Amino acid sequence: MDNGWTGKIAIVTGGGGGMGQAAAKCFARAGANVFALGRTLESLKETSGFSSRIIPLVCDVACPDSVSSALDSILVKGVPDVLIHTAGINTADRFMAHKDPSKLASHESWKKVLDINVLGVVNMVQAVSKPMAKAGGGKIVVVSSTAGHGFDSYAGVPYTASKWAVHGILSTVRTQLSAHGIVVSEYAPGEANTPIIDQRPVQPKAEHRGAMIQTEDCADALFFIASQSHSVSMIQLPIYQPFSGMPPEIPAPWLSGLDIRPKE
Repeated sequence: MDNGWTGKIAIVTGGGGGMGQAAAKCFARAGANVFALGRTLESLKETSGFSSRIIPLVCDVACPDSVSSALDSILVKGVPDVLIHTAGINTADRFMAHKDPSKLASHESWKKVLDINVLGVVNMVQAVSKPMAKAGGGKIVVVSSTAGHGFDSYAGVPYTASKWAVHGILSTVRTQLSAHGIVVSEYAPGEANTPIIDQRPVQPKAEHRGAMIQTEDCADALFFIASQSHSVSMIQLPIYQPFSGMPPEIPAPWLSGLDIRPKE
């Protein structure tokens, strides 16, 4: 395990909050120069305020031109040693069929989720892999989800489809990029207490959020993975996981709002 990050360059997408913000802070504390990418400068101000080594950079990962522009700015400082890709979204409309039309996943939601969650990965990996390969190698760690490793109706159809796609992309490009000295890894957390939870149709209470994986836990996992010399595929589960069974002492009061179970 290599903890020598002093002076190295790290790119962290989704840097405006959640696990992206936590990861940016983690790598900055380790001495890395961190480029925190996010869609608005306003969302990045808090993150960059934690350390002078965190540089905010506006970038929409779903837009190839925006990614290219951001990378040009980064390459002025040097070739990135690692990409930590945490950017991802979900929507409140998550169903393919439902008696309530407002819960049906709209075309706009499908496009937005796939553009950011899938093409965002493609755009960032393609952008950083070229300079990394030319420099002799690098590391890429992408956040997927347990929703992309098994059945998870709680996350909704668009999100689950997007994370299956991400898992497939990483499984394929891992071998391709390893030939160029680039180590590709995947981090698949279960329920994590990040801003994406705010998109749920029914909100979990504080006690349930407390039982989830916290953003600092995610940052620690991402730092550990990136510090390995080899590829790591890591699944991290919280104290409970809804689709794996839930102990009675930690109920899930929001399940009825998702209309997954039959009405009594």
